[in-house]
Amino acid sequence: MFLTGFIFASVVVYLICLSEDLLPMMGNAGVALGAGVMFGLITMLVQYVGLFMTGLHTGLFLGIAGIAIAHTWWSPESYWTIIGIMLGSTLLLAILTLYFQKGLTILGTAVSGGAIMFATLDYFIEKFSMVYWLLERLKSGEASTPCWFSWMILGVWPFMVVVGSLTQWRITGRGIYHQQMVPSKKSRSVNLQRVRSREARAELRQKKYRYLYQVRTAHGDIISQEYIQSLQRKAYPTVDNGTLQSDSTHTTMLPPDHNQLAPLTESEDETGGSQPPPSPTVSGGGPRLTQVTMH
Repeated sequence: MFLTGFIFASVVVYLICLSEDLLPMMGNAGVALGAGVMFGLITMLVQYVGLFMTGLHTGLFLGIAGIAIAHTWWSPESYWTIIGIMLGSTLLLAILTLYFQKGLTILGTAVSGGAIMFATLDYFIEKFSMVYWLLERLKSGEASTPCWFSWMILGVWPFMVVVGSLTQWRITGRGIYHQQMVPSKKSRSVNLQRVRSREARAELRQKKYRYLYQVRTAHGDIISQEYIQSLQRKAYPTVDNGTLQSDSTHTTMLPPDHNQLAPLTESEDETGGSQPPPSPTVSGGGPRLTQVTMH
């Protein structure tokens, strides 16, 4: 995309400088190169400007080729017809490139690259003879018939279009989109450090949870144990608190009435069983408490 913007701005600015004739040739070339570099950077950095210029070049080259081919059986009556055809083709391809970005970008770069290679070969072999022939076809429609060697040079253009399109479609452009940016080494290292720090924090959090789990399983559920002990203190305030505050056992206090629910023995059944069994007492004189210890 830089090359499309660079070529477009350089050619346009150089032609304007030649028409004004204010600077010498080297001055015109310097101004054209500066403008080309600036516009090339814009087309490279701004995505939609680059796509628009790529489509503009594609439509321009296809319009020139179409008019040159159509001159074999049709000659336009005025220059405005040629200008209208070229403007229509350039704007149409520029707008379509914004919608069908990948496909027309491949086609546009292949067309532009083929045109550059054709013009380069024509300059070094025949000093732009085929380029001048195309310009004469655009101006008047009448031009001398080139030789077979010139036709071979012109055939380089469509051949390179086919080769470039197939190469990008099947090899270099597969799985790659122009919206994706390749991260630099610095950004990759920063992202790696962030991932490592995130993993370290997650591992530290897991270690903390594992430690808390080990403490809770080793010493019991502290919250529920204290809650049960508070309930037991409210129910039996005279019971020694030292037994209830043991960390290694869970003590359950059964009420005195629980012993009355025990089944009668045969001797108690023969004596009548109407008398309630005496409540057992401890040496201290209070009701006996049955302790069930769960380890």
